[in-house]
This record gives sequence, structure tokens and C-alpha cells, in this order.
Amino acid sequence: MNRRLPWSLLLASIALNAMYAAVAGVLVPAQIAAASPQDKEILLAVVMAASSLLTIVIHPWAGALSDRTHSRWGPRGPWILAGAMGSGAALLALGQAQSVLMIALGWLIVQPLLNVVEAPLDAVMADRVPASQRPRASAFYGGGAALGLAIGAGAAGMAVSRIGTAYTVLAIVLIVVMSGFVLLNPEHLPAAPRTSRAPRVAWSDRDFRLVFGGRFLLVLGHQLVMGYLLYIVMDRTGRDAEEAGRLVTLLVGVHIAAVVAGAVVAGRRVRQHRVRWVLGATAVIATGLAGAFAWPGLEGLIIYAVVAGAGRGLYLTADLALMLDVLPSSGDHGRDLGVLGLASIIPQTLAPVIAGLTLVVTGNTYDALFALAITGVALSALCIARVAVQPSSTP
Repeated sequence: MNRRLPWSLLLASIALNAMYAAVAGVLVPAQIAAASPQDKEILLAVVMAASSLLTIVIHPWAGALSDRTHSRWGPRGPWILAGAMGSGAALLALGQAQSVLMIALGWLIVQPLLNVVEAPLDAVMADRVPASQRPRASAFYGGGAALGLAIGAGAAGMAVSRIGTAYTVLAIVLIVVMSGFVLLNPEHLPAAPRTSRAPRVAWSDRDFRLVFGGRFLLVLGHQLVMGYLLYIVMDRTGRDAEEAGRLVTLLVGVHIAAVVAGAVVAGRRVRQHRVRWVLGATAVIATGLAGAFAWPGLEGLIIYAVVAGAGRGLYLTADLALMLDVLPSSGDHGRDLGVLGLASIIPQTLAPVIAGLTLVVTGNTYDALFALAITGVALSALCIARVAVQPSSTP
């Protein structure tokens, strides 16, 4: 692995995740609110649900296509560059959308194109990072994701009154960063053909399924709490929406700082025994959730933000390295990582529904969300504990 690759992965991850946080988290909701203030909640839910369903199809498909690509620029670079160019053009168009229909169509074009960037980018680590260096590369990539989400949401929040300009800047940043990534990290075709396996055969791999299940359950537990954090703060502190919003900003900032710190520690410490590190990180996340459950005031939420954040940083690094270790075939890195990526995408779609039903059944008892999240994290640990793979010393 050349020295440029980890830093390039960091910048690419920051840029990509900033797009998701800025557009899906701030700009599209703001546009829908301006276009239809009376029905903004239901319209936003429909748009985001539709885009999530589309992502479930596009993400592994984009990875699989990059697996089959042969060019002088390698298999991943053309897709990363094409996806960035297409996303940039679509972002510029979305910035001009004013009706709900055009906003929805714009996002339903932008998100799949961002997945055309993301799926091949994920596969770069499997292709080009030796097993012994995967935790370090994973720390850069995972830490970049946390930073990108924070930077994207914060920057878009400040630029929400100038939406057209915000989209223009985002488009330029994405194209420049991804073009730089491809140019600075030229790919070389493998000396021998890579072995490929059918999707059904790949899914039959036991460790592959267990890692998928482990991440699915942990992300689901995490999203049950984070998706309702504003309402949780209001319930536990008695603050109104405006004051609670400021506290949420503070808690999320502390949480992301802890995520980055955990990723840095994991990048330095994780070498072998990926399963043990993932289990340790899972235990730290569960401890943070238990702290919030035991102390129902603001103190418990601070404990959660710090402890669970550090655990997430450890987890993102160790689990990504473990995901790379369990890939079933060398010829399908993009496709199989795309499938594993669904273990993060699908729970984000399901969590609001599960959380909403839980609150209805329990009479808006927010402690029930923490109890359910702890259960999900515990079940995640049971999945990972059964993984038997050992990392090899080869890429």
C-alpha cells in the first residue's frame, strides 16, 4: 500500500459522506419545507424511503459492475470518476428544483450516482490494502466518514439560505476530490484473472452472513437512538425544541469527536484478532447505551455520546477490516462489499418504523428505545462471536 492511499481514502470518505449529510440531512428537507410547508414531514418520509429502496438495488449493482470492468485506468477508477461527474451535474440541477416533484426526482438521481462512487471506492481497500494494514486504512476511511457527516451537516446548515450556492460548492468539491483520488492512486490490472463466485454461492459463506448480521443489528440499535435524539433530549431534559436542538448539536459534536478518537486508537492498536476487537467495541457501545438507560437525565446522554462514540470509532475500524477478511472471492470485492454495505443501509430505513411502533406501543416511553437498542447490540455480539475467519497476510 503506497503512503498516499490512506490519506486519499480519508479525503474521499470525508467528501462522500459530507454529500449525504448535507443533501439528505439538510438541503433536501429545507427545499421540501419551502415547497410544501404543510405536508413536509410525510413528503420527506416518502422521498427518503423511495431513495433508500433504490439504494438497496444500486449499491451492490454498482460494485458488481466495477468488478467486471477492464480499462487502462483499472476497474474502480472509471466508475468513481464517472459517478462523481454525474453526481456533480445532478447536484447542480437539484439546486434549481423548486417543486416537490422535481426535488424528489433530483434526489432519486443524485443518491444512486453517489452509490456509483461509493461502492467502487469501498472495494479499493479490498483490492489494494494488504491484510496486515487494513485496520489502519479502515481507521482513515471510518474516521473520514464521521468527519464528513459532521462537516456536511454543519456547512449545509449555515448555507441553507443559499441553497443554489451550497449545491454548486458541493458539486465542485466532490468532482475535485474524486478526480484527485483517481489521479493520485493509479490502479494496475491484476497479473492473473481473479476468481469469481455466483451471488448465491457467496451468500452461502457462513462468516460472510454472520458479519452481515452483526453489522445489521448494531446499526439498527444505534439508529433507534440517534434517529430520535431530539425527542429523547426533549423528554429527558424538559427543554423545548429550540433549546433541545442546541443540546443535540452539542451531543452529536461530542459523539463524532469520540468516534474519531476511537478510530485513531483502533488504527494504531488493531492488528490481529479482528473478532475480539469487534466484540470489545460492541461491549463499549452497549456500555454507553446502558449508561443512558441507567441515568435518564442529560448526564446519561453525555455518557452515551462519549462512551458509545468511542466504541463506534473502534467498531468502524475493526469491523471494516473484518468485512474485508470475510469476502468470499477475489473477483467480486465490489459486489460483496456492496452487499455488506446493505447491512448499514437497510437498518437506517427500518429504524424509524421500528422506533415509531415501539413508542406507540409503550406510550412514548423513550427508555424502551434504549432497551431495544441494547438488545440489538447484544445480538450483534452473538453473531460476531461465531465468526471463525483468520486474516491472511496477503491482499
